[in-house]
Amino acid sequence: MMPAVPKQKIALKINGVEQAHQVEPRLLLVDFLRDVVELTGTHVGCDTSICGACTVMLDGSAVKSCTMLAVQANGAELLTRRLSGSATGFNADFARQE
Repeated sequence: MMPAVPKQKIALKINGVEQAHQVEPRLLLVDFLRDVVELTGTHVGCDTSICGACTVMLDGSAVKSCTMLAVQANGAELLTRRLSGSATGFNADFARQE
């Protein structure tokens, strides 16, 4: 039997709000956002990183959160999709990256 892997503390800013949580080192960023922080606007679409439904802005760059571990975002600033349909915030930042 393998020993339990200790959780790691991460601190980051998500949609302008400071967050700090203890997470397992293998937790994907998309699962952290949906299950720990309860921001369900970020979706798991294909499980292969092709569709882009999990895309978030990490320190100003678009990244696919299904291919990144939550611990890798420690210290970062994240913007997630919001369900409001607003043309500002994430959507405007994302459009500038394309």
